[in-house]
Amino acid sequence: MKKYKTAFFVGVSNSMEYRFDFFMNLLSTVFPIIMQVFIWCSMYNGSDGETMYGYTFPQMIMYVVVAGAVGKFTNTGVEYMVNEDIHSGGIAKYLVRPVNYVGFCLCNIVGNKFASMITMVFVTLGALLVLFFAVDFVAAPAALLLFFPSLALAAVLNFYIFFCLSTLAFWLTEIGNFFHAISVVIMVMSGGVFPVSVFGSAYETISRYIPLTYTINYPIRILSGAVGAEEAVKVLCIQLIWIFILAVLARCSWNLGLKKYVAVGG
Repeated sequence: MKKYKTAFFVGVSNSMEYRFDFFMNLLSTVFPIIMQVFIWCSMYNGSDGETMYGYTFPQMIMYVVVAGAVGKFTNTGVEYMVNEDIHSGGIAKYLVRPVNYVGFCLCNIVGNKFASMITMVFVTLGALLVLFFAVDFVAAPAALLLFFPSLALAAVLNFYIFFCLSTLAFWLTEIGNFFHAISVVIMVMSGGVFPVSVFGSAYETISRYIPLTYTINYPIRILSGAVGAEEAVKVLCIQLIWIFILAVLARCSWNLGLKKYVAVGG
């Protein structure tokens, strides 16, 4: 485990090296949230307590505010790391050493995102405090206790989703633009911009059987109290099942990709 611990601390060191980039990344989270708040305030204006897409005004404002922080928390960027290692020949050094590449990437990314993850936790708590005074939204203690384990599992689940996608780099020469496009699609379809109920009941039903909504939508639904404690525990179990399935899929796609890999650099 020592080598994975080292990978974690190397990631932490790298994240603290680029402080300006860290603060710019934080600001890039704030501005879209502010625009969303103004949009939903305008839509709910004069509704007199009416619900939209199954959410009251306080719940919707809470959703769009917390969704920005949760999206940043769960975003790992592993696809770009794997793509660079494959096309630069960097993975060759992992193949000749007793290191599990998937585990090494996970530890390195957790370390690299550690500072931003801690910051996003405090941003979420601060946002809930502001929402309490601004729109009278109150998060139940049980919801908070279940929210943070769900958030941690969502980050791991998101890691495996994008790791599986990143193995396409074994077969495709240039895939950077594809990653950018698919990350936007996944962000929207997972509820990172607005609740999935906006897409209609058909997609909301389908979303229960795919892993995307368990990365953002369901953790926020737990926090908002939209799901009870019993269903929240069920969500945690489903997240664990999807993590196991995608971990196996990641290993299989990685092994298949290695059969096509030719080290030309590194």
